[in-house]
Amino acid sequence: MKPLAKAHFPVLGCFSVLVTLSGCGGAELECDSPQARNSVLRIIADDRNNALVNYAAKSSNAVAAKMTHANGQADKSAILETAKRGAIYKLDDTIVIKSRDRAAHAVACGGILAVTVEDATAEKEVGFTVKQTTDGRIVVAVDPFRFAAQ
Repeated sequence: MKPLAKAHFPVLGCFSVLVTLSGCGGAELECDSPQARNSVLRIIADDRNNALVNYAAKSSNAVAAKMTHANGQADKSAILETAKRGAIYKLDDTIVIKSRDRAAHAVACGGILAVTVEDATAEKEVGFTVKQTTDGRIVVAVDPFRFAAQ
């Protein structure tokens, strides 16, 4: 009888893990999942007029040097747009959970986002929410950037 009991134990152990992962309460949402990170970067990078990339592009000495040699406003605008399209975005390794709403299946997160345009890098804390919809999909929303008036 003992060999039979030992044979069933791993099966029961696996079943309990599967039940836990599949859902009677669901797995905890993560701020730092690859899906969440990629979504945040894609959302921000797709917005060519986000304030952070504009700031980095206007702070770049390399972009400024190219613009001094431009003929007219159209050329300057093209240089600026090209620089912004070539921006490199990076979300810092440390992502924090700001709050968790278990009832809404959502977690509010934050991290430092850096954007590099040519020779200039700008950083800003970015807030975002990771939410699981009723059909099980994960949706990521990025909070708008807020800059203090100077």
